[in-house]
Amino acid sequence: MPERTYCADLCLASGEPLLGTATQVDVWLLLEYKPVWRPKAIEDNDLAAPVREWLDSTVAAFAEQGRKARSQFVRRPELDTVETTLFVADGGRLCRFESAGYGEFAGLDLAGADAGRGEEVSAPHYFVCTNGQRDLCCARYGLPVYARLREAVGARVWQTTHVGGHRFAPNVLALPQGVLYGRVFAEEVEGFLAAAEAGALSLKHLRGRPAYPPEAQAAEARLPGAGALKGIDGDRVTFETPEGERAVRVTRESTPYAVIASCGKTETEEVFPFA
Repeated sequence: MPERTYCADLCLASGEPLLGTATQVDVWLLLEYKPVWRPKAIEDNDLAAPVREWLDSTVAAFAEQGRKARSQFVRRPELDTVETTLFVADGGRLCRFESAGYGEFAGLDLAGADAGRGEEVSAPHYFVCTNGQRDLCCARYGLPVYARLREAVGARVWQTTHVGGHRFAPNVLALPQGVLYGRVFAEEVEGFLAAAEAGALSLKHLRGRPAYPPEAQAAEARLPGAGALKGIDGDRVTFETPEGERAVRVTRESTPYAVIASCGKTETEEVFPFA
């Protein structure tokens, strides 16, 4: 039997850069769902129809505003809790809702009247992609990182479903920082946390800020002290900084990387990372 290959191993060996690879998301909807996650957990689950319809309609409501919302399931399998948790991350804020069931959530108008409601969470929280049913690398590498983070920050870490980019596993979404990280291997958790807990970017693991377009995700890492994104003009990305507005130029590699996007695939795809 041939030895199994893993997309994350192939990606790491290829040297494909991380910067600018975060899937663009404006609003994260992270709903606790404790049963086994199927490969496409958000579409295929045992939630009651009204709850599934509420999730879909909430995403659609944000879309009507020109904003992309993304639903995720989260869980902490080792904790036997009665209440169910919903996190909403939007515009640099992370809010938590808790309920005895899903019924109360299904009445929330998160894109309208209930926007900004819930208990604001200021302490860093970490959401580790661990859905091995979707991709083997997410469990192979995500679960050890989740365990190491649990040792370090306790209940502030959760498992989550697919966040995009299996080949960059282990993937960790940090909120309310609003940054997606990749290749956060278990032996590197201490260094990762040293930056993230202080609100700084862990540059070695940075994939990007999902609220930004890819070129801005890459540019932010190259401008120490970058604040709010001010604009993008071709390859020129401008940020607010303590010294005023500053611009960074970003370009893509001229030669593509041939990548295997996920485990189980055999055909390569060409990607042009940022130089």
